[in-house]
Amino acid sequence: MFSIKKLKASKPKPYSNPLKVKVIGVGDKSTYTTADGKEKKLVPLGVADKEDSIKVSLYEVDKLPLLKAGECVVLSNYVYRADPHPTIVVTAVTRVMKTSAFAVPEDVELTAKAIAILAPAKIITIHDAKKSPIKSLEEIIRTVQLRGTEVQVRNVRVKDGTEEVKVALWRDQVDGCKVGEFLEFSNLVTNSYMDEVSLSTTQRTKIQPCDAPPSMLTGTVIAYEKSEFGFSIIVEDGDTFQTVGIPINMVRDALECDENSVEDTLSIRIPFNVAVGTTNGIVSSFALV
Repeated sequence: MFSIKKLKASKPKPYSNPLKVKVIGVGDKSTYTTADGKEKKLVPLGVADKEDSIKVSLYEVDKLPLLKAGECVVLSNYVYRADPHPTIVVTAVTRVMKTSAFAVPEDVELTAKAIAILAPAKIITIHDAKKSPIKSLEEIIRTVQLRGTEVQVRNVRVKDGTEEVKVALWRDQVDGCKVGEFLEFSNLVTNSYMDEVSLSTTQRTKIQPCDAPPSMLTGTVIAYEKSEFGFSIIVEDGDTFQTVGIPINMVRDALECDENSVEDTLSIRIPFNVAVGTTNGIVSSFALV
C-alpha cells in the first residue's frame, strides 16, 4: 500500500492513491484571502503512519469532523507538495474515508504532533526574514494568460483498464469531470513536459458520459465511508485500487451481521478480501473471498 515515505519520494502533483494515516495533531484554524478576494479557512494537521509523519493543509474545513486527533482514515484525491516542506493538500475533491485503527511509534507521533502544533516562533532579524521561502496558494481551477486573454484551466487525472493520465481541461470544460464518472473524450492533444506525458482539451473536444463496462473486482477492502444507501469502500489489488458503492443489505449479508452493527463490523474486520461484480456501474454481487 502507498505510504508517507513513498509519497515523499514521489513527484509533487495530485494523487488518487489511497493513503492510510492516523491524525495525531490538529492545529489552529486560520483565515486567508484568495486571489479573487474571498476569505477562506485553513487548518494544519499532523498525520502519521507506522513509519513516517507529514503535514496536512486542510483547505476544506467541512471535512474537519472526519479528521479529529486519534482518527485513522484513508485519504485519496489529494495534492502532494514538496516545497517548502512535504505537505498533503486536502481540498473539496479529496475523499476522507474511515479505516481500521493502528498504532504509531512514539517518536513518529511526537514529530507529527509538532507539525500541527507549532512551537512559539523564533524572533529573527528583518534581514533573515527576507530570505524565507516565498509561498503561494494553488487553486484547483486556475486563470492563465493566453494571447493576452485570461482563460480558466483545470487538471484532472483519469484512468482506464491500462493506465492513468493527466488531462488539462480548458475554458468552458473546467467543470466537465467529476470524481467517479465514466466518460468518453474525443479530439484531445498529447503534451510532454518534464518527462510527463499528458492530454489537453481543445475547442473541438467533446466530453460525454458513458456506461461502465461489466467487471469483476477482487481485492482487499482498506477503507469505507457511509453513504445514503450503504457504504463506499476502497478495494485495493496490488498497486491498483477502486472506490465502489455497496448497498447496505449486501454488506450486511457478506459480513453476516445485523443492520445496526454493519459499520462497527466493517471497522473491526478491515482489511478483508472481497469480490465485487458490477454491470453498468451498478453492483450486482458482493462476497468475501
